[in-house]
Amino acid sequence: MADHGSGTERPPGGVRRFGPLLRNRSFRSYFLSLAAGETGYSVYAVPVIWLALRISGSAEFTGIVVGLEFGIYALTFAVAPFVDRVANLRTILLIGYPLQGGLAILLGLLATAGALTPALLLGLVAAISLLWDFTWTALNATPPRIVAPDDLFAANGLSGAVSGGNQIAGFAIGAALLVVVGPADGMLLYGAFNLLGAALAVPLEARLARAPSRGFSAEFREGWEYLTETRSPPMRTLVSFSAVQGLLSGTAPVLVALVAARRFAEPLPAYGILFTAFAIGGVAGSFALGALSPRRSVGAILAGTTVLEGILLLGAIAAAPSFVPSGIAWFCVGFVDVAFYTTLLVLLQAATPSPLIGRTMGNTYLFRGSARAAGAALIGVAVSSFALLPVALGLALTFAILGLGIPAALPALRRLAF
Repeated sequence: MADHGSGTERPPGGVRRFGPLLRNRSFRSYFLSLAAGETGYSVYAVPVIWLALRISGSAEFTGIVVGLEFGIYALTFAVAPFVDRVANLRTILLIGYPLQGGLAILLGLLATAGALTPALLLGLVAAISLLWDFTWTALNATPPRIVAPDDLFAANGLSGAVSGGNQIAGFAIGAALLVVVGPADGMLLYGAFNLLGAALAVPLEARLARAPSRGFSAEFREGWEYLTETRSPPMRTLVSFSAVQGLLSGTAPVLVALVAARRFAEPLPAYGILFTAFAIGGVAGSFALGALSPRRSVGAILAGTTVLEGILLLGAIAAAPSFVPSGIAWFCVGFVDVAFYTTLLVLLQAATPSPLIGRTMGNTYLFRGSARAAGAALIGVAVSSFALLPVALGLALTFAILGLGIPAALPALRRLAF
């Protein structure tokens, strides 16, 4: 059964929302485990992109690596029915985190030995990403099992801020490892953080009583029927908007690396600094969403942040190679970038029956993740063919058209709330 805490009264506003959550033992275990995993991923994210650049010397290959990662995340729709059948989601974390850690350590050892080739890098990134499909789906399905619906914005905002704070440390560590000893040690540390994430998940109780299984195919269809037939919220419209926005959502991490490599005299320190600024912005954005809990403004947030992110990306590229303006610009990009997906995640968690959470998340991400993968790869191709600033201008215009045009054409999006 879900552990919703001991009280039934309306949750307090602002930062006071976070206190009761932190006293919830299962939630505390959940977000500490998530934070450890996110820290490790941040250590991993910095050197893996740099390894792609170093062993290939190609912007296209760098985009392909990021695109492959996002594309495999889109396969969560296939693993989600299995996740929804698990009585206690802790089980998945105790298996997934250690396996990811082992593959990361192997990647680090290959890089240390100078034996890492583009093909091996792609294979290991693919395997780590596939395992993450299971842990990611379980982590996203956990909050509705352990907190009340009124606390979902606060829970996701606090988790995002805490894991984001750990991401800052991870990016800083990853950048320092790049400069001091090289990228291979970042992979070894990523493996260690995955093992820590498994240990921190041990106290988690994310149980849900389930009816007897009706078979994979029946439950697979049930997930798709919910997505295609539900009108409150309008799931087909919401998923379509998420997919189109997802086409552009992978641009920021690729552009950080390419801006650092092309516009700064010392690319490695620049990459670490700008990526850290981006992460700090994400922490601030997560914390603001959790404190404000804007349940009645979901549609406005989805549309407004789409427009704003394009403008901010243009400013971030135009600001290079000046460190201070660039750092501020990437902070603002991070602040806005986190808002769209966090808001989408909270809405899906609040509106979906608990037994269907995993399948709803996985099916939704099939479209968003596929688009995100394609977008990340296309950005690498675009930057290899054109200068950064024209690419950024085109992105800003595209973000604006999507953020303004789609909600204008589909009024149901503007009215989204819960």
